[in-house]
Amino acid sequence: MIEIKNIAFGYRSKQILRNISFDMDEGHCIAVLGVNGAGKSTLIKCLNRINPVTAGAVMIENSNILRVQLNEAAKKIAYVAQKNEASRLTVYDAVLLGRKPYIKWDAAKKDREIVCRVIQQLGLQDYQMRFLDELSGGELQKVIVARALAQQPKLLLLDEPTSALDPKNQYEMLSLVQQIARQHRIAVVIVIHDINLALRYCDRFLFMKDAEIFSYGGIETMTAKRIEAVYHMPVAIEEYRGIKVMIPHPDQFLSPSAAV
Repeated sequence: MIEIKNIAFGYRSKQILRNISFDMDEGHCIAVLGVNGAGKSTLIKCLNRINPVTAGAVMIENSNILRVQLNEAAKKIAYVAQKNEASRLTVYDAVLLGRKPYIKWDAAKKDREIVCRVIQQLGLQDYQMRFLDELSGGELQKVIVARALAQQPKLLLLDEPTSALDPKNQYEMLSLVQQIARQHRIAVVIVIHDINLALRYCDRFLFMKDAEIFSYGGIETMTAKRIEAVYHMPVAIEEYRGIKVMIPHPDQFLSPSAAV
């Protein structure tokens, strides 16, 4: 189990996060949900030490990752940002960078085997020698996720990983992340806006509101009442072929005159 304990963060006198505590099981995908500005991306940047917390701990294998050397932390946590810059690296070399925490002088046979396996898992083998700045936004996002998986982390942090993908690739990406998480016992935290994608591929759901955790739990917590309280919009939760889906009220975005 991975434990997040009492994380707090702020800028000067403004508190962005207060008393954020939750735990995660290996192999589970956790969706972080909430309106824009709720602190979702800030939270995973705190977990990854990009934002220095003012209080709290991230416990992985009985070690507080916020207090160990960065190279050791990189062996436990991998992070995929919302936006990533393309460069003149090849896809293969970019994924190989994920092995950097483990490489002393040169990449070993094991490092290259891991890179080849991840490239194959994400379907990147046909353009592994292409340069990153020749890729589409969706292709680049897949490469960045592949690089994070090459780190073989215990905790994978994804900040809106499907934002640059078309619907087909969104489902393929999260399905693959879910499979890899379960197969390799990786806990995955996903900041995501698409509630239906979260319902389909995540095991637990963390709602953020007003700099705090509004609720956290399994599929039983994904109720219309809770979603309405967080997003301020009426919805229904229905089931289609055994999968829960969220449906906004059809008149939610009509003007008063149009509704009449």
